[in-house]
Amino acid sequence: MHRKASRTTSTAKAQGWQLTREDSSSDASLVEQVVRGDHAALESLYERHGGLLYSAALRITGDSGTAEELLQDTFFQLWRKASKFDEAKGSLIGWLLTITRHRALSRIRQQGGRCCAQSLCEETLSPQNAGPTVLERQIARELVGAALAGLPAVQLEAITLAYFNGLTCEEIASRTSSPLGTVKTRLRSALKIMRKTLSNPDLAPRPGPEPYPYPPTLEDILITEQLLSRRHRQRRSHKEAECLHRLADAWAVSPENLIDTFLKMPLELCGAGTSGLSLLESGASGEQVFRWTNLAGKLAKCVGGTTPRNFSPCGVTLDRNSPQLFEYPGRYFQYFNQVEVPIVEGLVIPFHVGPKTEGTVWIVSHAEECRFDAEDVRIMTTLTEFVGCALHIIRSSDLTQGQSAQ
Repeated sequence: MHRKASRTTSTAKAQGWQLTREDSSSDASLVEQVVRGDHAALESLYERHGGLLYSAALRITGDSGTAEELLQDTFFQLWRKASKFDEAKGSLIGWLLTITRHRALSRIRQQGGRCCAQSLCEETLSPQNAGPTVLERQIARELVGAALAGLPAVQLEAITLAYFNGLTCEEIASRTSSPLGTVKTRLRSALKIMRKTLSNPDLAPRPGPEPYPYPPTLEDILITEQLLSRRHRQRRSHKEAECLHRLADAWAVSPENLIDTFLKMPLELCGAGTSGLSLLESGASGEQVFRWTNLAGKLAKCVGGTTPRNFSPCGVTLDRNSPQLFEYPGRYFQYFNQVEVPIVEGLVIPFHVGPKTEGTVWIVSHAEECRFDAEDVRIMTTLTEFVGCALHIIRSSDLTQGQSAQ
């Protein structure tokens, strides 16, 4: 198999590794066949990705024999653990590169050595040449496979399109339906991560985004469209039914606890780190603000805090009157950086009580591995509508009883 790796590498260089979205789709199909024990599918994946993985291993270890062993090991792990691959969390090549990188670094640590970073093109990755013109013309002439394994999925896609397909920033923006500024930022950040990894192979990729080289825009953090492309998990109807029964009990027995009962549910159903209710009110000087009236989870002690109506994820959500998904909102709404735990993603839902819009319900994740999908939107919308309807009935009943008492 190692002889094939050398041939695959040569072929890859000759063809420019023209990876496309269709390749990613067929990757997923081939992985499904591997799960069913299809050796031919494994061989197809080997022919497609073996050269890149061999190149990554060689650049880390600096030894062709070790790189060949690591390539064999990577595809052996693919054969054994293909069922663990989740396309929603990233591309197959990113997953395989991660396996290769981890095993290569482990081999180096066992040998007490360091990785070979001689092939890094310093001219391309040097700070003074990392401007947009360089990114548009030439991302990198020497691929550093190990560093690629540490990139988030969107940055890996941008680097792949730029390096393998030779696309400009404008062409990548068109291909991925992303703003041009977002593409440039992803490429800059990717190169920065790669450069750090090459200079210090023992430095594990840090979760979270790299600092923006210029002030980010709302479009850089608003990723609602990704909800349509992420693979959503299987519906757990029995769990959802249990939660609705608990809400009904709270409504009947202790309506004052309805909101707090409700906010505990996304922690279980959606894997959220924090959930909250933000209600619109007038601030001290008359401006509108959102107040965090109820919270559950890691940010529970922040109850009572406020965010501006005209500059907040909640405000954006009400302006658009639909669920919105934000990635690292602290990049744009920098007051979120004052909280003790990072906010990776935030899903915000409009909150209506009867015909009136009173604020928003939101859930946030505090870890890279927790990402929200369309199923989370459905769950949160269902629960939010139930609670809004219940509060409307409770208030109407209280108003009727008050009028009768008079």
